[in-house]
Amino acid sequence: MKSACLSRAALATATLTVALLAAASCAGGGSEKSTSTETKLPPGLAGTDSTGIAGSSYEAGSAAGDNTLRAGTSDEEETGSGNASAGTSTVTKSVTLDGVEFTVVAAKRQDDNKLVASSGTREVSGDFLEVELKIRNGGDSLASLSRFSFRLWNPHINAASYDDYYGNVTTYGGYVSKNIISAALLDYASLQKVTATLRIGEELGDVFLFFDLNPLSVSRNDGFTKEGSNLVIYDTESGEKVEVNLAGFPD
Repeated sequence: MKSACLSRAALATATLTVALLAAASCAGGGSEKSTSTETKLPPGLAGTDSTGIAGSSYEAGSAAGDNTLRAGTSDEEETGSGNASAGTSTVTKSVTLDGVEFTVVAAKRQDDNKLVASSGTREVSGDFLEVELKIRNGGDSLASLSRFSFRLWNPHINAASYDDYYGNVTTYGGYVSKNIISAALLDYASLQKVTATLRIGEELGDVFLFFDLNPLSVSRNDGFTKEGSNLVIYDTESGEKVEVNLAGFPD
């Protein structure tokens, strides 16, 4: 009888143990199910915070990207504009002599004389310097351009060698002194010498000088640099002169 009671007690204990284990198992399963359910919620609910953060981060990144792009575009446009202007030479240098303002618009090194060959000059290779000018009469009287002599100084110019090639023709370089040559002021359209008389306030553009830097050879005058060169404008009537250093002008 006692044995039967013990069996019933053991059975009851075992049943209670199984029930407790089942309850614990159910509780654990509920927790896992809850976690699983949270990860499967719709993005609008489950990811509100994380999506918001990600969205903000992305937008910030995009904004930074846009700013970078805009800054790059702005710099590029400015640089492009600067390079375009530089291509047409944004560098200008002006001097005034006896009321006449001379502005150097460009100074370009050329490796042939094609620019002036159509004037009847034989086309040859060599080393040449094209200097474009703009001239304005800012004085209070008429200004004859024939009174001005346009000269180029550089220590690597051998002025004595120009007579050997050009003789008495000084259109593209003639002897003035040891390292100074003179050249004629020419009109781009006609390639003829400019001897105009400017009225008060009149401005003349599209004129240039064309210097031969090495009249004895087709080779480059290696010692010549624009930084080491001065354009000298000399008034043959008053004896006064002004000079413009040619540094900074792009080819």
